[in-house]
Amino acid sequence: MTQSVAATEVSSAEPRLGRPGPSHRLIKLLGYWCLTALAVSAARIWLPQSADLVVSLWWTGGGLLIGAALLDLLTGRRVKGLEGARKLPGNLALGVRNSARLKLRNSGPRALKLWVCDSVPQQLASTGLPRQAKLEPDQEVAIEYSLVPHRRGSAEFGRIEVLADSPWGLWQTQMWLGDKQTVKVYPNFLGISSLQALSTEQTLRQLGLHQQQRRGEGMDFRQLREYRQGDSQRQVDWRASSRLRKLISREYQDERDQEIIYMLDCGRRMRAKDGELSHFDHALNGLLLSAYVAIKQGDAVGLQAFAAARDSSGGQLPPVKGESAINLLLNNVYDLHSGTGSADYSGAAQQLLATHKRRALVILITNLRDEDSAELLTAVRLLTRNHLVMVASLRETAVDRVAQKPIGNFSEAVDSAAAQDFLRRRARLLQQLQACNVSVVDSRPELLHQALVEAYWRLKRSGKI
Repeated sequence: MTQSVAATEVSSAEPRLGRPGPSHRLIKLLGYWCLTALAVSAARIWLPQSADLVVSLWWTGGGLLIGAALLDLLTGRRVKGLEGARKLPGNLALGVRNSARLKLRNSGPRALKLWVCDSVPQQLASTGLPRQAKLEPDQEVAIEYSLVPHRRGSAEFGRIEVLADSPWGLWQTQMWLGDKQTVKVYPNFLGISSLQALSTEQTLRQLGLHQQQRRGEGMDFRQLREYRQGDSQRQVDWRASSRLRKLISREYQDERDQEIIYMLDCGRRMRAKDGELSHFDHALNGLLLSAYVAIKQGDAVGLQAFAAARDSSGGQLPPVKGESAINLLLNNVYDLHSGTGSADYSGAAQQLLATHKRRALVILITNLRDEDSAELLTAVRLLTRNHLVMVASLRETAVDRVAQKPIGNFSEAVDSAAAQDFLRRRARLLQQLQACNVSVVDSRPELLHQALVEAYWRLKRSGKI
């Protein structure tokens, strides 16, 4: 997957002006003028001989303030020559800090004092706004601020919002500059980007896995080479050895062109959080990284999501291979969200069997609990008729913490007993899955990517796929 680092800059559209409103300066001056009415009242009591003069001065000051405000309004209500544009990254990754830039240019006749803000979507957290800027005629300024996405999907930016002060700063005119923009927020694909230039062995090492050396145990022929100590006798190519008058071995590689289908649970249980990210987002990260490793091995990857939110799109992808496969997968899941309903394992299994007949490795990613046992075991038995099945379950680390916490009172003892019972029932379900000839991955959410790659590689090296 190639991360798009090219930024998009929006050409400035026609500015839209709002109605001028009083500035904080004008409101303060009017407040001070009203407060001096107390001094006028006191003067009429304590200095009756000067009362008329004080009242006249008070009214004169008020008249001058109102006149100045009206004149400032007439001369500053229209802001001419201000242009704006926004520059964003080509795409964003969930939870990763990015920078956005606002560019403002003043081609008008007077200097402008501005308060600048941006219409940032709710799914993005921003820091560094609002900002103050002062632009002389024919001057340009760039304002940079930070964005951190906390929800995937399409993020729609509105226009740039600006408050422009009048010449004396008594009024402010609201303006909207630039165009609306939409940018896609993907799962955290930066881990994939960092692995692109690495070989398979380097990729596994980067993920903290050790590739065990193995010679000649794969199914696909790779090349002929000289015999090495440790090669099995069945690897020897006797015809080539006779021709070249030295021992020649056949070297094989792991079988390619296999199909990996991810069944992704999007039910309400995947909304659980053990940190900043939900289990569902951790599942997507693990899915993408393990899919990338499989694609590099020459395998095809596909996706079937079930129990997704109604506003989600995508979630269904037939197995594809090649360099473009990870991009297709990313674009298929970036706006996929977990729903509020329960996962229907049997229905999802029947749907996969109806649409995919060729034998594949089916990886079911979910959050298992004991109450799922009957339905899940039924679904697994259906799938194992035609496919090799792996079930990857995310552990709820909050339950582990409760079970391991020292007991100090009766309430903590009850919580610990409940957590221990929950974990015991869950472990029994995992054992039942293993008894059905299913590979089982039980991992903390943040380590799921590593566990999935390790399990995939173990099956690959064993020749099962």
